[in-house]
This record gives sequence, structure tokens and C-alpha cells, in this order.
Amino acid sequence: SWIVGAVFVCAVSCWYLLRGREQQLARQSIKIASIVGIVASLLAIHTGHSSAVKVAEVQPMKLAAMEGLYDGGNGVGLTMVAAINPFSQPDYAKGGEAPLRIAMPNGLSLLATSTFDGYVPGVNDILNGYTRPDGKRELSAEEKMQRGRKAITALAEYRKLKATDANDKRLPQLASQLQKDMPYFGYGYIKDRAELVPYIPVNFYAFRVMVGVGMLLLLFFLVIGHVAWRQDITKRGRWLWMAALLMLPLAYIASEAGWIVAELGRQPWAIQDMLPTVAAVSDLKSGSVALTFFIFLVLFTLLLIAEIRIMCRVIKNYKPQIESAD
Repeated sequence: SWIVGAVFVCAVSCWYLLRGREQQLARQSIKIASIVGIVASLLAIHTGHSSAVKVAEVQPMKLAAMEGLYDGGNGVGLTMVAAINPFSQPDYAKGGEAPLRIAMPNGLSLLATSTFDGYVPGVNDILNGYTRPDGKRELSAEEKMQRGRKAITALAEYRKLKATDANDKRLPQLASQLQKDMPYFGYGYIKDRAELVPYIPVNFYAFRVMVGVGMLLLLFFLVIGHVAWRQDITKRGRWLWMAALLMLPLAYIASEAGWIVAELGRQPWAIQDMLPTVAAVSDLKSGSVALTFFIFLVLFTLLLIAEIRIMCRVIKNYKPQIESAD
């Protein structure tokens, strides 16, 4: 959000420069926005790394989908580009790697484990089960689904018995069974192991849009900041003014691409390992949901139109009372 704000200020300031208006105000605004943008971009890289470590820990399937990683291992490279069909789920069960893959050696292991030789599981490893670096065995999808069904059955029996006889001797045994199988509770609702794999193409490309545009924005802030602080940006750099306008929609696209990865990458889970989306559906009538959706759609569309019109009018008619000092 700070990056988007910094790009917005740069874009409006460069629009002023293109129009030959409020040049000193625009120059000072670009100076401040470039600093904010550089700092925010560096902080985003730091928090992004921290998020990747957490995703690798608790949502390994999301990480595998983001990378198009079918078979994991130690010292896994970070995929820069690959030819993944955007319109169909790849046949990950065959193993191997995506065609035309170009990767940064050991990059994914460094991103996910903070070590160059760290182990990162792929889609097939997670589905078939694997041994973690700490020696703990991760169960296969079928084993988790079986344990999940046991947990669902045990919970139903526990509730029934407790409602009829709170002193029933079977309750401690059921409670012990629940404690053992509850970590896999959500898998009991899964019918097919394929449901556990998010749609790889969208996650793969959305992640690269987010990261690629993010790095482009950092480069933009460095260049426009250097020009604004070391030279007179009001007298040169028309190409840079145009670039600032082009960066504005890209900043919003990068922000939304990150949310696409976050939301689609966690599928099929509403709550990781506990509640799949298929079991999280409410009992509301579809007509009520549709009506509410369209009311919000119309309301927020009107608010968006009003906001854009107000901002454009203010930007167009703004006349500072005091010209900023050079």
C-alpha cells in the first residue's frame, strides 16, 4: 500500500510536469515519494521473504503451486520463467519440471528455508508423503483423508454421547482419538487427492507478476529519485514522466496479484487442514447471496466513479497559494 501511494504521488506529479503546471510542487513531491517508495520496496522484500518462510512451513502446497514445483528436494532453484499452460492444470503426477524452465540456483531453498541447501517439498511429495528435515514423516494425502474421516466420526460420537450421558466411559477414549486425528480433520471432507492441489497456472503467473512488477517499481523509484535529487527533473526526463503514468496501473495490478496468490493458493482450505471450502458453505439461499453481491457491486462502483471524478477534478484545478522553494 505504501508503494502504491508513492507511485500515485509520482504519477500525479509527473502529470503536472507534462501539463507544465506546479513544477516546483511536483519536483518536491517526487523527491519525497521516491524515498518512501524505495524504503517501502525494500521493506516489502523483507516481509515477502518472511511470508515465504511461513508459507513453506504451514502452506507448502501453496508454495509448490506458486513455483510450479512438482518434485521437491534440497537446494531447489527459484523459477524465473517457465512455459506453463495458463488454461489447464499441468500433469504434475508425471513429475519432472515445467518445460523451458529457467531458474536461479538454490533460490527457492534460500527463500523458503533461509539456507541454500534447504529441503522444499513439491506437489507430488506433499500428496505422496515425505520425510521432513527434522525426521518427522508427513503423511500422504490418502492417510490424511482416512485420519480426517476418523476424526469426523469420533467428534460426532463424542457429541452424541456427551449429550446423553456425560459420565460415559467411552468419552475419554473418543477424546484421545480426537486429539490424535484432529490435525487432519478437514481432510475427512476431501473426496479426491486432486482437490488438494490449487490451480497451478494462476498461482504461478500471478506470483511472477507481483514479484516482477515489484522489482520494476523499485528500479523506477531509484531512477526517478536519482533524477529528482541530483538533477532538475522539471527540465528533462519527459520519458520518465510518461513512465510514472505507466507505473500507476502496474502498482495496482501487482497488489491484486498478491491477493490472488494468497486466496487461490490456499485452496481448498478456508482454514488450513481444518475446514475446506466445500464444508464452509453457509445455508443462506443463493438468491440472498446474489442480491447482496449486486447491491455491493453497484454501491462500490458508484463510489469508485465518484472518487475518481473528485480526484481528477482536484488534480486538474489545484492551484497552490505558495510556490514551493527550489
